[in-house]
Amino acid sequence: MTEGRTLVLSVDRDDDIGWKANVESPCIGRAACLKAANTLALADPEDSDVNAIFSAIKIYDELTAKGEDAAVAVVAGNHLHMIEGDRRIAASLQKVVEETGATNCILVTDGAEDEYVIPVIQSKLPVTSI
Repeated sequence: MTEGRTLVLSVDRDDDIGWKANVESPCIGRAACLKAANTLALADPEDSDVNAIFSAIKIYDELTAKGEDAAVAVVAGNHLHMIEGDRRIAASLQKVVEETGATNCILVTDGAEDEYVIPVIQSKLPVTSI
């Protein structure tokens, strides 16, 4: 168990939740993340971001069941412009940190492409697990 509040963060670098499912990000909290995952699953059941979001919710549930102070969120980038998207992820993460009071982060991704944003995330919050 870590000190402070752990943010379980799912990153959708290419903004499939916005592009395919018309979901605004960031999604903060279990209910908002679950709604985003379900909406994306109905729009494209084969999108790997669906599993990443559900995985983040599962990790959040496990942490809170053990009594850990945790929050869960999804941030998204931009479907067409990666630089703009990475900047959007940084701004969204800042908002998430302010709203949740998170002090560290467990990053949940659907693959290597999302891992390019690790330095962006680490600039805002220590990453304790990927």
